[in-house]
Amino acid sequence: MKMDKVAVFRSEKEMAPFVSCDEVDIWEKRDGKWEIIRTVPFPPLSGSTVKELREETERIALLAGEAKAVVCREITGIPFSIFNKKGYCIFSAEEINGDTLDGIMSDILESDEKKRMKEEMLRNARPVETGTPGVYMLNLKDLQKACPDISSKKALVPFLSGTPFLELHLICAHIPPWLERDASYDRKVRQLEGEFHVTLTKKQCEGGGEMHAELHGIG
Repeated sequence: MKMDKVAVFRSEKEMAPFVSCDEVDIWEKRDGKWEIIRTVPFPPLSGSTVKELREETERIALLAGEAKAVVCREITGIPFSIFNKKGYCIFSAEEINGDTLDGIMSDILESDEKKRMKEEMLRNARPVETGTPGVYMLNLKDLQKACPDISSKKALVPFLSGTPFLELHLICAHIPPWLERDASYDRKVRQLEGEFHVTLTKKQCEGGGEMHAELHGIG
């Protein structure tokens, strides 16, 4: 488990680009104070091929151990790719002190929270029922702003095909063309402050009362 530790890479006791670093300090916060719990020297990168640089960086990366973040003055290319792939948060800094390390941990927590919220939003990327039975709502505009990889079809089609509803209230930047073309729904549209508020209902046909009966437990 990665604790609240930070691996700081330096060269001759000074912050430096990773390619010239020759030691790593492992910092940990104990009793509210940051302190170095381990310092490990290593030969700086010397490889001249991609294979050599990758192998050397892989060996150096092991020294970061269970730290949550790695820090040096600059890190790019193959070293950045390797540390990133291993799941470390990567930071650049000109100096290291308690405030810098606290800022790093704060950034990590904020990033973790944003990731958690995005994952939760992805799991719940569908309309939710309001306080009125059978009436659902989805702010598609906010959803797609937070998660651009979610299409309107991905958010709506499973709901429309599998959930009985009386009304679906949508807020969107534009009305999805596929939804406009779907003749099985009636739409009421209002445009407010650059966004569309759409109320969607299924068109009634013979036997259309079945949906109301199902929603209200009749029959």
